Amino acid sequence: MSTPIHVRNILDLSSEEKVKFLESFDHVFSDIDGVVWNARTIIAGSGDGFAELRKAGKKITFITNNSVRTEEACLEKLRNNNIEIDANHLMHPAKSTVEYLKNINFQGLIYIIASDAFKSVLRKEGFQLKDGPNVILDESFSQLMQYVMDREPIKAVIIDFDFNLSLCKMMKAVHYARQSDCLLIGGATDIALPISKDMTIMGAGVFVKAFEQAAKREMLVFGKPSEALANVLLKRYNIEKRERVLMIGDMLEQDIRFGKTSGFQTLLVLSGGCSMSELRGESDRNAIPDYYANSMKDFVDFMKELNK
Repeated sequence: MSTPIHVRNILDLSSEEKVKFLESFDHVFSDIDGVVWNARTIIAGSGDGFAELRKAGKKITFITNNSVRTEEACLEKLRNNNIEIDANHLMHPAKSTVEYLKNINFQGLIYIIASDAFKSVLRKEGFQLKDGPNVILDESFSQLMQYVMDREPIKAVIIDFDFNLSLCKMMKAVHYARQSDCLLIGGATDIALPISKDMTIMGAGVFVKAFEQAAKREMLVFGKPSEALANVLLKRYNIEKRERVLMIGDMLEQDIRFGKTSGFQTLLVLSGGCSMSELRGESDRNAIPDYYANSMKDFVDFMKELNK
């Protein structure tokens, strides 16, 4: 049995430790859901916490696995919480996928299982997409096969959260994946999605895993906690020293693991999908944060104590 690792609350640091911590990072990568808001409810003081970090000269970029919400809607909601951010500092799987496809000069038809918002991002960048079928089938294998089997020249399969996911769509994706030159890309791989502090629902990661098992191939993933996403971010923001990045999030598996495996510092907030008991019970060192806070509002008190 592994020895539990003691994680310190940022407010329990001494004055010297607070100064050292604040001076140890330049760029903040932060999740949104569970950090800024939970579903429709703004987390009290979250905007003030980010304002304090910005006053301290920190560069802030939001990294979310949620491509279902449009970028415009997300930016507006952040600004309504007094968090001024431009589109260049908001990243999500659809945007990271586009960046990767452009970097490799991808050409060809893409079969996509995702939300309309995700598909819209790719279409705006000129990528050709095929989706569906969005039909209710008879319980007939012959009809199913008519929809699944075709000779479309698919060069990439992309899977993210789809509100109307079906067995037929998954079968088509696996059919296309049999072509060795077909690129396989995953977006969000969250197994659980926090809807409130006390409730989670199943995430798209369940279907990504099922697809990989059926296709007998692994996907290149552009959601947290993937290395491919970290590489996109480091290149995009010209970050040379990984250890000068602080990753803030509410989920151990997505946010903290992403930060740890990417070489960033990590801070867990308990305002979203992870409780103190879950934190204390975690034994995987790659999912244990360097620090924790009750919420982003703790940075307000953190700065007050520093400025006494």
